[in-house]
Amino acid sequence: MVLNVKIMNDEKSDKKHSLFPVFMFIGMGVGFLLIESLGGLAFVSAMFIGMGLGFLFDSFVRIEERKVNVEVPVKASGVITSIIGAIFIVGGALALISLELLTQYTTYFIGLGFIIVGIYLMLFGYGLVRGK
Repeated sequence: MVLNVKIMNDEKSDKKHSLFPVFMFIGMGVGFLLIESLGGLAFVSAMFIGMGLGFLFDSFVRIEERKVNVEVPVKASGVITSIIGAIFIVGGALALISLELLTQYTTYFIGLGFIIVGIYLMLFGYGLVRGK
C-alpha cells in the first residue's frame, strides 16, 4: 500500500527525512510533564515510547522530496527497526505500568536486541541486506 501526499515545500531534496528526533523529543516533553505525577521514571519511559514510535514511523513512512510514502517494510533493515521500535514501546509502557515486570524481563529485552543485531549483521555479511 502506497499513499502519496504532496508537501508544500519549494525546496528540492533527494534525501530521506527522518522524523525519529521529532517523536523522541515529543516523548521527552510528555515525560517531563508527567514527572510530577508519576516520578522521574515517567520521563525515561515516555522518551523510550517516543523513540519506539520514531523507529516504527521511519520504517513505515518515507518522506522524500514533495511526497510521503507509507509502505510496509520488506527489507531486513526496515523489519529490524520495526522490531526495535516495538521493543522500545513495550519497554517504556512496562516501565510506566509495572516496573517490576520490566526489571524481571530486562535481560530478555537486551538479549533479544543482541540477537536481532546479530541476525542483521549475518544477513549483511552474506550480502542479503545491502546498505545504500
